Formats: sequence, C-alpha cells, structure tokens
Amino acid sequence: MTKTTGAATGTDRETTRVRERLARIQDDLKRVRATERVLAEQVAYLREVAEDAETRKLVAQTPLADREWREARTDLDRHAGLLEEARNEAQALIDRRDGLLDRLFELEAARPGRDHT
Repeated sequence: MTKTTGAATGTDRETTRVRERLARIQDDLKRVRATERVLAEQVAYLREVAEDAETRKLVAQTPLADREWREARTDLDRHAGLLEEARNEAQALIDRRDGLLDRLFELEAARPGRDHT
C-alpha cells in the first residue's frame, strides 16, 4: 500500500507542476496576445502611412518624397516582422499548453480510484 501512496503522491506532485506550468503559459499567452493586438493596430496605421507616402512619391517624384516613402516602408516592414514574431510566439505557447493539457489528462486518468468512464 505504501507504493500506491507514493505513486499517488508522485502523480499529485507532477499534476501540481503541470498545473503551475499551465498557469505560467496562460499568463505569457495573455501578455503576447496584448502585444499582438497593439502591433496589429500599429501595422494597420503604418500601412496607411506607407501607402500615403507612396502616393506622394509617385506624384511629387522628388528625392524627399522617395526618402519619406522608404522610411515609412521600413517602419511598416519592421513592425510587420514584430507582429509575425508575436504570432509565432503565441502559437508556440498554444502548442506547449496543448501538450501540457494532454499530459494533465493522462495524469488525471492514471490516478488510482479514478472513474475511467
């Protein structure tokens, strides 16, 4: 009976660790999603700025208008890259969360005296 109690305690500790990791991942995911929302708004704004600068470049055909367009485009590209990174990070967190949820399900199903229906 000691082995069963020890196994249950080990399973309980692992379950607790998995739950703690899930909570940390959820907090990280909330942070990344907030960053993603801000970056998406910035990208939308910078896209409009770049489009306006491109129109001015085409109409004015001056070195200044060309430089303003290149700067606007650089800002847009940089923020779009940051947005993509945030989306990739969010997906990685979701994948880790899903793996931990699967592990938690396995641990819960393996608990002694657990109804497996």
